Amino acid sequence: MKVLLRAVLFFDALLDLLLGVLLLMSPFTTLYAALQLPQPQPALFGQLLGVALIGLAWLLWHATFNGQMTVTVARTAGYVNLASALLIVSWMVFLELPLEGAGKVWVPILVAMLGFFALVQIPAAKRVRNRERQLKAERELQQATEASDPRTQTGAVRRPQTSQYPDNRREPVITPPPGYGPGTEVTAEPEPEDSPPAHHARQNPYS
Repeated sequence: MKVLLRAVLFFDALLDLLLGVLLLMSPFTTLYAALQLPQPQPALFGQLLGVALIGLAWLLWHATFNGQMTVTVARTAGYVNLASALLIVSWMVFLELPLEGAGKVWVPILVAMLGFFALVQIPAAKRVRNRERQLKAERELQQATEASDPRTQTGAVRRPQTSQYPDNRREPVITPPPGYGPGTEVTAEPEPEDSPPAHHARQNPYS
C-alpha cells in the first residue's frame, strides 16, 4: 500500500509542477489563447499560485522518497486535491467558467486527475498510518515483555561456566556396592591344629 501511495505522490508532483509552470506564464496571453484556457486576471495572482504549486510539487517529490513524510504529505495533498476538484466543478456548473474549444477537454481531465489522486491518497494514507501505529504498538509491547522478564534483564541467560583447566576437573565419585572396598577383604580362617598349645586353657594342668 505504501508503494502505491508513493507512486501516486510522484505523479501528483509532476502534475503540480506542470500547472505551476503554466501559471507562472500567466502574462503570456498568446500561450493561453493557443491552449484555449481562461487566463488568470490579474496575472500576478496566477503567478503566485504557480509558485505555490511548484513548492507543493517539491514537497510531494521529497515525500515520495522519504518514508517519514509520505503519510502526512499524502493525506494533506489528498484533501487539497479533493477541494480543488470540487472548486473547479463548482465554477464549471454554477459560475459559468468561460471555456472554449480544447479548454472544455483540458479542464475536465484536470478535475478527473485531481479526483483520482484524492480518492487514492486519503484512504491509502489512513491505512498506512494505522499499520505503522499497529507495528509501533507491537514493538513497544515486545520491549515491555522483554524488560519484565528477569532472564533478559542482564542481557541473556547465563550459561554454566566451564573451568579453564580441563585436566583439574573433578572426577565422579563411584560408591562400591556393599561388601566391597577397603576393610571388607575376606581372609581365610586358620586351620585348627591337632593338639592345642601348652598354654591352651583346655589343656589339663595335672597331666
